[in-house]
Amino acid sequence: MTAELPHELIELLERIVLHNSDFANTKDLQNLLILTAIKSDQSKAMDYIIRLNNYNGPELAKIAQDDQYKLYDEALQIYKKFGESVEAIKVILHKLNNLKAAQEFAMQSNQKEVWSELGKAQLDQSMPREAIDSFIKAEDPAYYLAVINMASREECFDELVQFLLMARKTLKEQTIDSELIFAYAKCGDKCIGELENFISEPNQADIQKVGERCFEARLYQSAKVLFTKISNN
Repeated sequence: MTAELPHELIELLERIVLHNSDFANTKDLQNLLILTAIKSDQSKAMDYIIRLNNYNGPELAKIAQDDQYKLYDEALQIYKKFGESVEAIKVILHKLNNLKAAQEFAMQSNQKEVWSELGKAQLDQSMPREAIDSFIKAEDPAYYLAVINMASREECFDELVQFLLMARKTLKEQTIDSELIFAYAKCGDKCIGELENFISEPNQADIQKVGERCFEARLYQSAKVLFTKISNN
């Protein structure tokens, strides 16, 4: 390495690591072989990553996906091999910029943290329906304000209802319950029963303000139900 002979080094390490020598499974040597390939002979990196098993995968993946080397497929392969699903989907989303592949990966791995990463990316791409579906699968309400704003703007109220029902299982927030009532109202007559059932149970909503919003939006039936609930004759 000091003499800057990476190709000779690779040839030496291949003989030691790949040809069943007594040192074939030595972690430091496997790390060195893959690292040298990343830096000097990138055409061989993927083969080593697939064939070898005893190396520091996450650390080498960070190096592989560095802007200096841009070995994104190699980094993805490492993360998949080492079961680092969240890091894998980050590579797919932010390095390979392949949303379709990320969706397929999320379905295959079916891990909540992976669905959450996908949901954030879909939200950034102004895909509220898809983002809501991902967040529901992730059981992740953390981005509820962004979801509410985008879903309201795109009028995805049926989907928003499902998201807010999920969110309120773990978050007790006035905004969530108030927006859920308004979403019910925006869904029309088919959800009046659900609205009535919801406000009959304990909740955090500001029913007066939601009633005023419904009135301003000409959702008169829902407004009447809400004002009647708080005896605002």
